[in-house]
Amino acid sequence: MIVTKLFLIGNFTAPSTWVAFIIACLFSYIAIRLKFGKQPANRFGDAIFYLIIIWKLSVIITDFKIVIHAPFAIVYFNGGLVGFILGLAFVAYKTWLDWKKGRIDKSMLVVLFIGAVTVQAVFQVMMVLLNEGSLFARVGTAVVFIGLLFFIWKNVEQSGSHIVQLSLLFMAAHVFVAAIQPKGLINPPLLVTVLIGFFFMALFVKESTLEQTDGGKTG
Repeated sequence: MIVTKLFLIGNFTAPSTWVAFIIACLFSYIAIRLKFGKQPANRFGDAIFYLIIIWKLSVIITDFKIVIHAPFAIVYFNGGLVGFILGLAFVAYKTWLDWKKGRIDKSMLVVLFIGAVTVQAVFQVMMVLLNEGSLFARVGTAVVFIGLLFFIWKNVEQSGSHIVQLSLLFMAAHVFVAAIQPKGLINPPLLVTVLIGFFFMALFVKESTLEQTDGGKTG
């Protein structure tokens, strides 16, 4: 959705994207904590923390001259889409490394996948509620993402047996929504969804391959 409203929070003027993202992260953390417990929720919370910190500090890279002349720009600005992608890349790499070294198992990967989908779905719904736009695009966006959220939470298993299919569904649903929104298919949230979807697909395909290999050796 196109940003049409700004919100005054103390001395800061925040676009609706920031407000929607914060609400999405808080909602997702609480939902995971209630469903899966403290440890998975904390792992998900750490991923969100790393993402936000890198996104904020990446302004040093994307707008180095501004930060040099006005260091407090770090507080007011962020690295934009480039910084957000850098944050995602770091979280993805850390998740892959922890999985490879056995620090997290498949069930934890499932929780992280659910968390990522929930953040994106709630973010999209909040953008509908916080901004103005065509009724068709707003209703279509809300219905698709709320439906996606309920479907994935209902059908996902901690065994991770359907994560590849659910990742494809996640991406396909967002492509459909993007097609009915003003910016079309060229928009940052869709790019984020595609990156997240392909990351979890690749990770669970690798996990399944290793399980089959280990099963064959055991047999």
